[in-house]
Order: sequence, then structure tokens, then C-alpha cells
Amino acid sequence: MRLSRWLALLCSVTLYADQFSIQFYNDYFAGADKHFTNGFALSWLDSDKNKVDSNSSSGYSTLLLHIVDTIPSVNIDNYKNYTAGASLSQIMFTPKDTTLSTPQYDDIPYAGYLGLSMFLFEWDRDSFKEYRVDLGVVGKESGAGDLQKSFHRLIRNKIPQGWDTQIKTHYVVNALYRYGEKSWQKVNSDGITMDWFNHGGFQAGNNITDLFAGSMFRFGKNYTNNFNVHYPYLKEEASLLRLDGKHKGFGWSLTTGVNVEALAYSYILDDAKSEGYNIDKNYVNGSLYLGGDFYYYAHKLTYFYQVQSSYITSQKTVDIYGGLTYTYQF
Repeated sequence: MRLSRWLALLCSVTLYADQFSIQFYNDYFAGADKHFTNGFALSWLDSDKNKVDSNSSSGYSTLLLHIVDTIPSVNIDNYKNYTAGASLSQIMFTPKDTTLSTPQYDDIPYAGYLGLSMFLFEWDRDSFKEYRVDLGVVGKESGAGDLQKSFHRLIRNKIPQGWDTQIKTHYVVNALYRYGEKSWQKVNSDGITMDWFNHGGFQAGNNITDLFAGSMFRFGKNYTNNFNVHYPYLKEEASLLRLDGKHKGFGWSLTTGVNVEALAYSYILDDAKSEGYNIDKNYVNGSLYLGGDFYYYAHKLTYFYQVQSSYITSQKTVDIYGGLTYTYQF
């Protein structure tokens, strides 16, 4: 399916969404152009519901609830909230030197990913569980090469020359489970609020198999009371869950935190290895996050930087990228 059709599908669904967000990651913000070089996601969440009121839910939310509820060992709590959603995302990777048109067998290959995610959250004021399925494609059909070339023309950067060498087409199915919990919160007499959020989980499939965990500290004033999730890459919809209803007035917050990953399998890295690339993946990876959020009634704008350790053992330096996220609550 072409990118335009994915966009049309998602836009048709967002007409009935309770919340909508746009995420944009790019290493251009850090003056770099290598490895994880760009990512974007369009996401929406349905209205919050309780299972006992499922008759009033949309057909999409009810379907996801029933599917998750049939998974062995999973029992949806009747009296917790559940919220369903979907996202369309694209990620692109390039080697460090984008001026060469031949394969660079000592670096990460050119690769693009385009995927549609469907997810369900079961949550209360203190914690959530996330169940997610990703359906997508790696390779030329992701549209990553054409999009990067167009973006470089727009910002008048050199056009990357090696997209004809990108890894072959591969259709992927991945499943993710995550648990997150707000472990501590404090409000000072001057209105400054602080909180600590932790999350962890795993994903498995023919694209990525790993374990991951993260911890985030935030402070600010009149910010939205939510789950402060930041995850590389583009799986942050749990932050859209509203714990105190709609936000009012102006607010701000600053967040810093860390994410770690134990990586068992990566199609992009493992397939490149089998195709003759002289690279070995790091089995443990980490990232540091620093971001600022600005809130105004139904609007939220985030600007952030992320420092990512290398995914291959031959690289001794870190990768840095930044991004923007805009969220609107209907």
C-alpha cells in the first residue's frame, strides 16, 4: 500500500478521534545526518471508556478490547479505563557517508520502515498496560528514500546517493506489551509539580525482538497530568492518556530521563549481516532524553533532544537527534 493510502486511512479515522498527535524526529536538529536520521508518526486515540460501558464505544475500540481479552493469561479489569488507538509511522536509517552510491559494508545500510500500529491501553490514575500490534514493510515500498530526497531538496542539503542499495523488501508483524507506572508525585506550595515515571516491556516479531525499560523525571507548572512516556522510537501514545480531564490555561514542564534496551533481533541489522555487511549489533543500547513541553488549553508542543548509543559495535560515538511533537485534545 502506498504512503498516500496509509495517510488517507488514518485521516479518515481521526475525524472521530478524542486526541491526535504528530511526531517528527530528525538529526538535522543536531547538525548530523547518519544512522537513525528521520522519523514521523501520526497518532490518534479514541475516547476513554470503561469496559462496563463498552456498548457506547466505537466499533474499533470494542473490537480491540475483545481481541485483547481473548489472549491467554490476559484479563481486562472491568472497572479500569481502556482507550484504543492507531498510528502511522515511518523511520529511515542511512550510513554515515551519504555521498556514496555503492554499498558501505562497514556501516549501517540504507533502510526505511513504514508501519501501521493498533493498540489498546488498560489504565487508571497510577498505571497502564499497553497491547500493540505493528504491521509494516521494510524496504523500497516504505517510501523512505523518496521522502528523504525530497526533504533534503527542501532544506538544500546534499541528496543522499545510496538509496538504490537499501535492504530488500520485508513485510513485518510485531507485537508489544508495556507496563508503565507513575511512582511518585509532589506539588509544592508555589505550584511547582514534580513526578517520576517508570515503564518497561518487550516486543517480539520479525522486525524487532527486545526488552526495554525507561525512567523519566519531570517538573513544571500547570502541566497535563499524564504518563510521561518517551521511547525510541515513535511509540509514545500512552502520554496522551488524560488523568485529570482537559487541560486549562498555560503550563510548562521539563523532562529528563533514560531508556535502555536489550536487543535480541533486528531485521535491519541481522539481514545486513547475512548480506555481507561487516557489522555486529550491540546487544545492550541506551539513550538519554531532555525535553521541554508547553501547554495551552487543548494544545501541547514538545521540543526535545535525544542521545542514542550506537547499534553497531564498530561505532564508538553516539548519535544525536531532536524532534517536535504536537498534540491536540478534542
